Amino acid sequence: MTYTNLPSPNLLSPQTLTPLERGLLSLVERLTNAFEHSTAQLESLERRSTGLLEERLIELETLLDRSISLQQAFNEALLDLLSAPELSGKSLDGLCNALDEFDTIHQTLTQREK
Repeated sequence: MTYTNLPSPNLLSPQTLTPLERGLLSLVERLTNAFEHSTAQLESLERRSTGLLEERLIELETLLDRSISLQQAFNEALLDLLSAPELSGKSLDGLCNALDEFDTIHQTLTQREK
């Protein structure tokens, strides 16, 4: 069986196709359209997901930087309290402020988990 007598697929017109071939062609077109549509939806979902992840990563980075700064402030206030007890009022204020900020960071992170 030779295929030399078959016309090129590019030269086929809908009039030369059998009903079965037209049906198959229609199904292929529907599958192609469905594939293109689902690909577009997946790309959109990926962009949204990536954007959310980047947003959360930036927020986490900011909270971590703030936490490190607060830890330094807390340590400095604690050292001041230990080295100069006569200035304990200022040191205690610094410790309380740092603890309040830590609490705020903790609440922010807890809310994000929900």
